[in-house]
Amino acid sequence: MTSLAYFFFILSLFVATLLNPVRSHVDEYLFFFGDGLYEVGNTTNITRPDKYLPTYHAPYGTNFFNHSATGRYSDGRIIPDFIAKTVGLPLIPSFHSKDDPYFTNGANFASEGATAQVSIFLTGQVELFKKVKEIWREHIQNDTEVCRRLQKAVYFISIGAQDYINYESANRRILDPTLEDKVVNDISDAIKNLYDLGAWRFVVQNVAKLGDIPFARQIFDDRSREDLSTRAQAHNGILPGKLKVIKDNNPKFNYTVFDYYTAVEKLTDYFIVHIACCGNSTYRGQACGSLDYEFCVCGNKTAYLFFVGTHHTDAGNKVLAKFMWNNKSGLVSPYGVKDFFPSTTAIETLFTEAAALG
Repeated sequence: MTSLAYFFFILSLFVATLLNPVRSHVDEYLFFFGDGLYEVGNTTNITRPDKYLPTYHAPYGTNFFNHSATGRYSDGRIIPDFIAKTVGLPLIPSFHSKDDPYFTNGANFASEGATAQVSIFLTGQVELFKKVKEIWREHIQNDTEVCRRLQKAVYFISIGAQDYINYESANRRILDPTLEDKVVNDISDAIKNLYDLGAWRFVVQNVAKLGDIPFARQIFDDRSREDLSTRAQAHNGILPGKLKVIKDNNPKFNYTVFDYYTAVEKLTDYFIVHIACCGNSTYRGQACGSLDYEFCVCGNKTAYLFFVGTHHTDAGNKVLAKFMWNNKSGLVSPYGVKDFFPSTTAIETLFTEAAALG
């Protein structure tokens, strides 16, 4: 009983440290880059301000806080939201949000439609990150502290799927056998640019089996779908090797890869996967929230992995974030995301040891 009491005493100290309302800020930092899977509202600042965007209207956001649509391609939260919550942080704002002008715990630069091969990712999002770094330098007035935060931060990247979808949509008659190398090289270059700016720790998500997602099932023929899935496999095979090369040349660089491809396949036993919750046609792969086309919305959103043709429901994102968090899932390697956050890991360990003591 003495040991059990001790563990609960230590646990209380950890919890008090993390949750004390007097404390203004948890010392963790998150940055998100990439496509619509991580989007929290950046697209409206890239398109015309007066353009109608469905993601700011129902049925998007119906399971979000206050049932509000916020630019997320989901009925609720997305992976970055669940990761922030698990770390003990508030939701990480989009770069263009005015909610946190000093980006206290980081920023989200992801935007729907972003690709690895055009400026919306390589120059656009990395350039925005440079601006956050400058804002920190001006606000904190301590370069050593800025450097510490950049090195402590964890950088999440989800990119590449749109490159292959765009290529297939263009109906190219001559296949480019080097496309996957080009895409992964551009991702690698962007990561090296971020590393040179002070970023050390990365979580890189690979791409899903693109031929099987509801959007692809709706718009592509069988051959194109097969090509998409083949490219996704090739992409995922190349990516870890490119990251290892960066690591070999930069010892302070650290990374883990989330196997999103396998995660989606694994969830076919738990969710409806081949049909989206919201959209039109057989697979509801497009037009959710459209003003120009009729669409329908499923009744039980928690039964579906995909809310729209390429993006997930709140329920699906919650499970995917859980897979990413802990490498016991076998879907994130060589580390679970939690291993980048020692204080969170320590609390989980105390819970486990206290439970073992009865």
